[in-house]
Amino acid sequence: MKRILALVSCAIALAFVSGTTLISAENGQKIGKATVRAVQGQVTWSINGGPPQRLHVNEVLDPGATVMTGPDSHADLSVNGVSSVVRISADSKIQLSKMTYYGTMREGDRETYLNLQAGEILGNVKKISGNSRYEIETPHGVAGIRGTDFQITIALNPDGTYAVTFTSVTGQVIVSAVVNNQTVVHILNTGESWTPGNGDVKEVALVDREQALNILNIIEQNPFLAPPAPPAPPSNPFPTGGPPQGQGAPPSTTPSDGTVSTTPPDDGGDGAGK
Repeated sequence: MKRILALVSCAIALAFVSGTTLISAENGQKIGKATVRAVQGQVTWSINGGPPQRLHVNEVLDPGATVMTGPDSHADLSVNGVSSVVRISADSKIQLSKMTYYGTMREGDRETYLNLQAGEILGNVKKISGNSRYEIETPHGVAGIRGTDFQITIALNPDGTYAVTFTSVTGQVIVSAVVNNQTVVHILNTGESWTPGNGDVKEVALVDREQALNILNIIEQNPFLAPPAPPAPPSNPFPTGGPPQGQGAPPSTTPSDGTVSTTPPDDGGDGAGK
């Protein structure tokens, strides 16, 4: 299996741009992060086989983290900088396998590798540099992304195999998979999809593409959805600095000139306590 995935990955690398030199591990490489932009429903994450934890908005995930969504749930992530955002749909599982970059988080070469193990993702990747890599591995095939709106869906067949559908919502997606012991590479253009082992490239239904575009527009336009601010502390209940009358404070009188007196009123006695 590893040998097949290696062949598939090599095919994508060759299909990207002939003669492109990939970035090497040299001084200046930095570890990227993924930032959670929105969470809906039951979403958890784990890392290195640890116990699952609830995922929260604005949480920062390191390479190796795995995100899992429950029914009627989803999560939006900015992956390896601000130039990539993905929505992890309901009943999905994806690992953020590798995120590295050179230069700054906004500019420079970067390498992003995701592993979609179940479910579906929708994503937008701004145009990346010629030396950058953005790949999504699945149980049947690998997609290479270069400035694209894309969708990848995994369905489990009755016989235990997987049907993986790669879709280019806009732009181009380079897809490679082993079919009948042959490595097959397709370049999907806007509105095209391919399910390895299930025929050739097909046109996507317009209604499905429009639905995907609507979701992507929401993800891209919405700012980070920060949690609600904590309630403001209560204002000073005693603006004058002391408790009101009847709660242990000496009674006060207000003469006609507006000054405040704290002299106890005359109790009618001779001045001695009774």
